[in-house]
Amino acid sequence: MSIRVNDPKGKQNGNFSKSIKSFQNIVQQAAPAAFGSYGLIASILIFMFLGKYIDNYFNIAPLGVLCGLLIGLVVGFYHLIKISHIQNKK
Repeated sequence: MSIRVNDPKGKQNGNFSKSIKSFQNIVQQAAPAAFGSYGLIASILIFMFLGKYIDNYFNIAPLGVLCGLLIGLVVGFYHLIKISHIQNKK
């Protein structure tokens, strides 16, 4: 599918296709940062819910959630740092 944008003189203008390519380039450059941040959020949530389950199972109210939060932060930041180092080597 191609979209053509014409200028007032009737000649084909390539500004729209240039802006689409520029947008794609920006999205490709931002993808590792987005992936890392989503991984950080996901690990925090997963380990917090796991801690909540442990709290309910062993009846140790805030300890499981706090440990889950701490483990989720450590795992998430490790993942984020690993992704940023991989991106910097490219």
